[in-house]
Parts: sequence; C-alpha cells; structure tokens
Amino acid sequence: MVISSPPPRYDRMVSLVLLVLLGLAVVFLIDINPYILRARLGGDLPVITISWLLVASLVIITSTGADVFIRGHPQMQTRSLPTINLGFVAIEIAPGFWILPSFAIIASFAFFRLFSASLGMIAFIFALATAGGLLLAALLGQHYALDRHPAVRHRARLGLQTITFLLAFGVFSAIYQARLRTLYSAALIGASGALLAYALLQWTPPRHGLLALAAMVGLTLAEATWALNYWAAPFLLGGALLLVIFYITTGLLQNYLEGTLSRRVLWEYGLLGAGLLAAVVIALLR
Repeated sequence: MVISSPPPRYDRMVSLVLLVLLGLAVVFLIDINPYILRARLGGDLPVITISWLLVASLVIITSTGADVFIRGHPQMQTRSLPTINLGFVAIEIAPGFWILPSFAIIASFAFFRLFSASLGMIAFIFALATAGGLLLAALLGQHYALDRHPAVRHRARLGLQTITFLLAFGVFSAIYQARLRTLYSAALIGASGALLAYALLQWTPPRHGLLALAAMVGLTLAEATWALNYWAAPFLLGGALLLVIFYITTGLLQNYLEGTLSRRVLWEYGLLGAGLLAAVVIALLR
C-alpha cells in the first residue's frame, strides 16, 4: 500500500496568496494613474513603469514562499538542489519551483492590463481572481506532484501542465501586443518560453541537459516571434500561434525524456500541431 505524502500547509499558502493579491491590487491602482512614474532608458528601449518594479517585488516574495513550501516536502530530501554558499552558511534553493508561481502574477497582470481601457474595473477583478486562482493552484499542484501515490502525482502534473499553457498564452499575448522591436520581443518571449519549458520538463525522469533543452524551446519561440512580427496579427491570435509552437516542442521533448517518443507520437503531434497552426493562420488571414 502506497502512503500519500502529508497534506500541504493550506494556511500558509492562502496567507501568501492573500498578501500577493493585496499587493497586486495596489499595483493596479497605481497603474491606472496617468501620471505614473516612468523610467525612459533612451533610444528604442522599452519604457519601465513603477508598476513593473512593484510586480517584481511581488515575484520575489512569491518565489521565496514557494521555495519554503516545497523544501518542506519530504520527497525533496532525496533531490539534489542548487546550493548558495555564503561562507558561514550554505542555503539550498529550488528555483525550478519558483517559475509557475511567479508567472501566475506576471501573466495575470500583463494580460488583463491590456483590457483595462475597455473593461475598466472588470479587468482589474479578472486579473486578481486569475492571479489568486493560478497561484494557489500552482503551489498545491507542485506539492501534490511530488506525492508518493502515482495517481495523485499524475493528476497534479497534468494540472501543472494546464497551468503552464495558460500562463504561456497570457505572457506571449501580452508581449506580442506591446509591438516592441523584434530584438526585445523575441528575447522576452524566448526567455519566458524557456523558463516555462523548464517548469514542464523538470518533472520528467532525471536527465542531464534540461536547461539546454528548455533553451532550445526558447530559441524556437524567439525565431517564431521574429517571423510573426512581420504580420499585423491581433495579439490574441499571435499569442495562440506561439502557444501552439510551445505545446508541440515541449510535448515532443517530454515524450523523448520519458522514453515514449515513437512514430505514432510524432504523427499525433504533427497532425494536431498542423491542424492548430492551420486554424490560427486561417484566422489571421480572414
């Protein structure tokens, strides 16, 4: 009989989510101010507002909480974690478990911010609800993805996969809508894609080179962004096209790492990917 792992600390997770939502509400209230402080770096570099600096602080808080929560899991005792040696103390960290909780904040803010002019406070409410739900789901999913019971572990990892795709769509759409110079948009989408790909691939059997594989996914997305920038596509369709590419590349890599990559799997992903890409391209050309 397989004994399940101990339940997560719901009280601490909910407290972290409420703290983040409070901070995100303050960020939105500041962001709607037309006289918000902006940092212009010169040239064609993107403008940075104080809102993004506050979001960065929320990401740091969330990453710290996610790290503490996951390192308290019994199964983490058998994992080899990166260590920061400060001389007088060595600190183990779990950066792979920071990604989804952090992107739950970034993607929710960046995506629903696009609708603030048309939806007003409704966009603000949707952003808070989405950020809170995805953040809590990511924290719980990462806990149960380490469960000793295979069925629980499988369901949790499927949930994390769904969360990753939702976050990828939100981030890709927001960056594409900004219409930044290709150098910046491709770099941002590539970096985001690489991080989210690593968050997916880390659950596969232990293999060396996960960082390189995640970087390959990011590079593929960056090249796709370079080509996509020549089209005047709506940002939602642009985000959808990038999501399809992300889905195909990460899916094939997951099957490869798990040793289940076969001709049938290649055909499945090829046909599904071709169908999704064709649907997006048809929508773009209409």
